[in-house]
Amino acid sequence: MPDEETDVTFGDLDFDAIETAVMETARGRWFLKEYARRNRHADTQTILEAVDRLKEPGVDGETIGRLRSDLEEMAVAIRQTKEAIHSFPAIDGNDPMSELSEAELQAAAEQRIRHMVLTFQYLERHIREMIARCDAKSGQTETSAGPGPFEGEKAQHLHPHPAFLM
Repeated sequence: MPDEETDVTFGDLDFDAIETAVMETARGRWFLKEYARRNRHADTQTILEAVDRLKEPGVDGETIGRLRSDLEEMAVAIRQTKEAIHSFPAIDGNDPMSELSEAELQAAAEQRIRHMVLTFQYLERHIREMIARCDAKSGQTETSAGPGPFEGEKAQHLHPHPAFLM
């Protein structure tokens, strides 16, 4: 038979009266002590489990050092690529005083693009390795998406129209 008084609410005075009535007997006092002990134990266990969960995904100093090193290497690769691109002959096909022929302009543009593609390949490979290490540490399985946009057949056929390079 369901409890018909489930919607009844008790105030503080009601709880105090019930507690006083239960505390009048030795068995009642034992019950309240035992109930409080079990409740504290359950709360303590819940807190300890939460603390353990917080400890698990921690990142150690070695992992952070490796990540920082990888990012610094990638930043150096980008900086070197930018410097190398700026050192190539200027490409300005509209400049009548340009000392470079159309073929030389095209070669310089292709050289810049090749250099950028190689840097993108390096960066993409490095990022994939970093992701794989992170997945391995977290226990995830890596889902291979195949070669990246700067790998494979696509990279071999990168010959954009010269007007695009100007």
